[in-house]
Amino acid sequence: MKIVLDSNIIFSALISGKELYIDIFRALQIYVPDFLLTEISKYENRILIKTNIRNEFTFFVRELFSEITVIPKFAITKKNYKKASLLCNDIDPKDTPYLALSLELDIPLWTNDKKLINGLLIKGYKNIVTTEEIFKLTIEK
Repeated sequence: MKIVLDSNIIFSALISGKELYIDIFRALQIYVPDFLLTEISKYENRILIKTNIRNEFTFFVRELFSEITVIPKFAITKKNYKKASLLCNDIDPKDTPYLALSLELDIPLWTNDKKLINGLLIKGYKNIVTTEEIFKLTIEK
């Protein structure tokens, strides 16, 4: 299954350090906008303080990111970026790059951001999956 990963999922994975995330990432084709790298850099210290795997952190990060394809912003059409911006503007503008990539690739957005999920559903956008749904698809097979 192809999927666009929202930043809250990668932050959860990095902080938890659970091998389960690596297994799930391997079972999927994961895409993220390059904006994710900006967000990770911005919150790097907070992630490092909160992580449960201090000693193995570097190895874990490499393993996770070996399963992720980063797509640059210029690979997303202006049409899809604008559509995502209109959908996210009054919910959370920082989610625009993730939704734009989901629209561009025509694949679901994996997020646990309840505000984003509810806001998009109200606006009729349903191409979203949660971690619970991903676990059912990948773990319970």
